[in-house]
Amino acid sequence: MEFEHAAAKLEFEKVLQRVQRYATSEPGREVLSQLSFSSSVSAIRNELSCISEVKNLIETEGFLPIEGIHPVRSSIQKSGVEGAVLQPREVLQIGLTLKAAKALREFLAKRRVQFLLVWGIAEPLHIDKVLIYNIERAIDESGAVKANASKELQSIRRAVNEKYDQLRKRLEAILKSVSDQGFSQDDIITTREGRMVIPVKAEHKNRVQGFIHSASASGATVFIEPSETLETNNDIRSLQFQEQREVERILRELTSQIREVRQHLLNNLDILARLDALQAKAKYSIEILGVSPSIVETGQLKLIQARHPLLMMTHGHKGTVPLDLQLGGEYSTLVISGPNAGGKSVAMKCVGLLVLMTQVGLHIPASDQSVVRVFKKLFVDIGDEQSIENDLSTFSSHLKNLRQIADEADHESLVLIDEIGSGTDPAEGGAIAASMLEWLTKRGCCTVATTHHGALKVFAHEADRVENGAMEFDQATLTPTYRFKAGIPGSSYALEMADRLGIDRNLLTRSRELLGHQQTKLEGLIGELEGSAQKYRSELESLAGEKAHVDAMIKEYEAKIAAQSKELKEVKRKALDEAKEIVERANALIERSVREIRESKADKEVLKDVRLEVSAVRQNIEREQVTVVEEEEAVSEDRITIGSSVQLRTGGEIGEVRSIIADGKSAVVVFGIVKMKVALAELRTTRARPSHQRVVSFVQAEKPDRIPTDLDLRGMNGEEALPLVDKFIDTATLAGLHRIDIIHGKGTGALRKKVTDFLTSHPRVKSFRLGEWNEGGTGATVVELKAD
Repeated sequence: MEFEHAAAKLEFEKVLQRVQRYATSEPGREVLSQLSFSSSVSAIRNELSCISEVKNLIETEGFLPIEGIHPVRSSIQKSGVEGAVLQPREVLQIGLTLKAAKALREFLAKRRVQFLLVWGIAEPLHIDKVLIYNIERAIDESGAVKANASKELQSIRRAVNEKYDQLRKRLEAILKSVSDQGFSQDDIITTREGRMVIPVKAEHKNRVQGFIHSASASGATVFIEPSETLETNNDIRSLQFQEQREVERILRELTSQIREVRQHLLNNLDILARLDALQAKAKYSIEILGVSPSIVETGQLKLIQARHPLLMMTHGHKGTVPLDLQLGGEYSTLVISGPNAGGKSVAMKCVGLLVLMTQVGLHIPASDQSVVRVFKKLFVDIGDEQSIENDLSTFSSHLKNLRQIADEADHESLVLIDEIGSGTDPAEGGAIAASMLEWLTKRGCCTVATTHHGALKVFAHEADRVENGAMEFDQATLTPTYRFKAGIPGSSYALEMADRLGIDRNLLTRSRELLGHQQTKLEGLIGELEGSAQKYRSELESLAGEKAHVDAMIKEYEAKIAAQSKELKEVKRKALDEAKEIVERANALIERSVREIRESKADKEVLKDVRLEVSAVRQNIEREQVTVVEEEEAVSEDRITIGSSVQLRTGGEIGEVRSIIADGKSAVVVFGIVKMKVALAELRTTRARPSHQRVVSFVQAEKPDRIPTDLDLRGMNGEEALPLVDKFIDTATLAGLHRIDIIHGKGTGALRKKVTDFLTSHPRVKSFRLGEWNEGGTGATVVELKAD
């Protein structure tokens, strides 16, 4: 009950109403309206994880296919009564709900690996294809029993239609005759009490033989069933009775089939409603940019960049000032002070609402670094609960709430008290408030209280595990900024705001005199402290900007130094190449000289010494060259990015990096007309640029003998499908095909959108369109390829 009372005080029902707007079915909205607050950490974590999974599914695959869920619980329960017969519309809605269960289970079964939690909820859904078939065969979309629901019914209705045709033709002939004689009121055939009649003027009613069924309101017209059509009308009524009996038999049979599986159908309805509610929660999370915070059973409540969910409805995400607040760590009691309309109560309510949202299983509008502690009790004292009938004043109502809080709050409680100690003598109210906060702190409660009492600011400064907090006030404009600051008290700025609103200066001077020197000095010190804090915050923001600028300059200079170092290495490498060339020429010269010396029979020892010396010089140069290459390759590997010109370390053609694989260890590189995946360790950058040619995505030595002209992607997600589409287009191009068909199915349209987005930018695609009725319709895309 503590949670229910707190939820009412914090207007939590407005949050739930917002969430309910996203439900697609009445059962889903019913589940959301009956949400309960949980104190189980594991249950809360599981629910938030399910919401995160559905949110991810929506963002990647589209919405769950849960259209067609109807509130059929009472109809299913009615079928369990022996002898009961469901109406056609009831049977139709049960059939549509069963079809929704089938579609949803099949959809999630194909994605069970990626969305394991959601699949765990949907897996028990009961699929009864026979019952779905029987209902569809018997009931049409408008909720009427079809003529071909049974051979007997079809025969009866055919006979009824034939009798009606006979009757209408005969009545038209009679009406023409009566009209020619001037006896009829209108030349129309109408129906009275299920029988076809003709309108006759009252004064001529005895001239037309037949049965009078009724008269018009004015009495000028009577409606007569001619005697000669009585038998045909009787035949029609008899056939209609037969039709009713056959329809009832069909409905009784369908009701019996539903009765046999009614428990499965009730379980299906619970699961579908649960999934609809989960999707509504996920959609709401997308609206508020919600996150799943860390959930703890004890310890600190830590809100980072938190926003009030109700303010976001009117001001949006950017228009709502974020709140950073901690509670339960170094201090368990927080006293927030500051000017009127400065946001004290809003900040306190934000804390309570986000705790309620978490414990009911909703994402919260905050940073994912936030930590929410789970509480067993939540007490809220906000607003005026005075009652003339109960002889309860504003202060008395606050005292009543404080008594309940003092009696029941413990270390597992969150307590929120607005304007504590107000409504009575300030000195006595402040004393009661201080003793109450001291009592709650000793009990280990997490407490947030707002106040204007100066004595409570002093108490919060001096007491253990109690902290001051303030709502920031812009002293230059005398307007609140709605930003919370922990560690310092806030001034009420009553005199400053009165001065801003034009109250007489002499009156304000006298007010300061009456206020007293010490109180004025205290408020002045708080104001100076807040002004200094604002000044230092502004300077810190300025320094942060300058630091970012310096960091950018450092990064730029480091890049320039790296480029220069690379250029120097290139120069050195060229020099070594030239040196090697010189040595090789010298070696050739020496070899020729040696040959000549040998021919002239010179000393062999002299020849050996010359050769060793030349070999030593050559090896030394080659060693330096290898060192430079290794250094350059080490640097190159670290700096390979998209667009880099690269070579294999073993040499060969120059290629261009098209993308870096997600693992960070390999890249997709285009070498000439070949696109391949290569490990970064096998690449080195080069300053030369590759030649640009038409590219294929794989190496194909020969044109394939036969390839299919269509690609079936049904059941795949975007990540699985797009690489296959790319490879299929390349293969079809090599095979000389000009047209291919890509089958993606209709579904939610998410896969079709990913495929068409991919085709729009593909260099081998000339045009594409959705299939015609005989080509698969919207479930297929026809692609025309460019000719070589």
